[in-house]
Amino acid sequence: MAGIIDQVRRLLRPGADFRARASDIDPSTLLPRPPRKIDLRAARKLLAGKSVLVTGAGGTIGSELCRQIIRFEPAHLALVDNAEFALYQVDLELKEAGHGAIISSDLTDVCRIEHLNRVFERTRPDVVLHAAAYKHVPIVEENRCAGALTNVFGAKNVFDTAIEHGAESVVFISTDKAVNPTSFMGATKRIAELYAQALDVAQNDTRFVTVRFGNVLGSTGSVAPLFKRQIEMGGPVTVTHPEIIRYFMTTPEAVQLVLLAASLDNADVPIVTHDGRVFVLDMGEPVKILDFAKRMIEAYGLAPGKDIEIKFTGLRPGEKLFEEIFLDTDALVKTGAEGVLLASPAMIDLPLLTPRLSDVVEAALEGEQSELDEAVHHLVPEFSANGEKASPARNKTNR
Repeated sequence: MAGIIDQVRRLLRPGADFRARASDIDPSTLLPRPPRKIDLRAARKLLAGKSVLVTGAGGTIGSELCRQIIRFEPAHLALVDNAEFALYQVDLELKEAGHGAIISSDLTDVCRIEHLNRVFERTRPDVVLHAAAYKHVPIVEENRCAGALTNVFGAKNVFDTAIEHGAESVVFISTDKAVNPTSFMGATKRIAELYAQALDVAQNDTRFVTVRFGNVLGSTGSVAPLFKRQIEMGGPVTVTHPEIIRYFMTTPEAVQLVLLAASLDNADVPIVTHDGRVFVLDMGEPVKILDFAKRMIEAYGLAPGKDIEIKFTGLRPGEKLFEEIFLDTDALVKTGAEGVLLASPAMIDLPLLTPRLSDVVEAALEGEQSELDEAVHHLVPEFSANGEKASPARNKTNR
C-alpha cells in the first residue's frame, strides 16, 4: 500500500500536469500481492550457448522473452514476427543494448511453413518458444477463420518444423482461456495444447512444454493501458460486469515463470518426462476488475464515481465472469519450484488427433466458418460455437 501512496504523492506534486501523471503510474503496484522472486539458475542451463528462436517476438510476452533470454548468453537469438514495426522495435532495442552480433530478425508469418523452414534451416534452433498468437477474445470471436489459422495452423507449423530440424525443446505459451473455453480464441489455444501434448508423447527427440497463465498486466490490449487512456480522457472507465474477475501477472514475472517451467528438467532434480502434461503458473488470488479500476482512478488522485465515472458495458461474446487455470478434474502436482504447478489435462493420441486437426485447418483455409465451428467443437466438446453455455464456477488456486 505504501507504494501506491508514494505514487499518489508524486502525481499530486505542485504544478504536475494531469497527462504527465500517466507515465508515472506503475499498474503492478496496484496488485494485491508483490511480484515473486524467481530463481532462474536452471534457465541458464537451458539457454546458455544455445540457438534460441522466439515467435511473436514483437509482442508483449515475446519481446520480454527476448530481453530475458539474452541475459543467459545464448549463442544466437532468432526473432520471428509478422508485424514489421513490432519486430523493428525489439530488434532495435536489442541492438542498441549491444547484442546485434547474436540476433537475427525475420519478418515471417507462422502460417507460411516454407518461410519457417528457411528460418529454421538458417538458425538451427535448439530451443523454440512459440508466443505468436491472436489473443484478443472479441476480435478472434468475429474473425474465427483468421484466428484458427494463426493459433492452430501456425502452431502446428512451428511444432512440426521444430521436430523436422531437430530442436531439443519447444515451449508453447498458452492461456487460462484454453480451460473449459467459452471463447473461440480459448478453443483454438486448447487445440494447440492438444497437439503439443500429443507430439510430446509420440516422439522422444523434441520435448514439448506447454505453459498456461492468465492476463498480463500492461500488455497490449489489457485493462491497465485501457483504463489509463480512459482516465486521461476524463472517463468513463468501462468495466464489462461488476463481478468479473481475472488472474493477473506482471510481464517480467510471467516470462520468468515461463522460463523456469521450461527449464525444470535442467534442474538438479529433473521432474519432467515426455508425458504431455501442462505447466500452470500459480497467480495467487484473482482480482476483481472493478476494484482494480477504482485503485487505478485513486492512484491519479481522483475519486471513482465522482471525478471519474465507472460504466458497466456487459460481457462481450465469448467472455467469462471467472477464468480458470485448470479443471477440477486435473490432478495438480507441485514441481518444487515456487509458482509453478503441473496439470494433467485430457489428451488425444496423435493418430486420432491428426485428421480432426486437418478438418480445422481445411475449414479455416477455405473460410468456411460453420464447418470450422463444427470441427473445433469435435476437438474441444466443451466449446459451444453459439455461446449458449453458462460461465463455469470458479476454481481455487490456494493449495
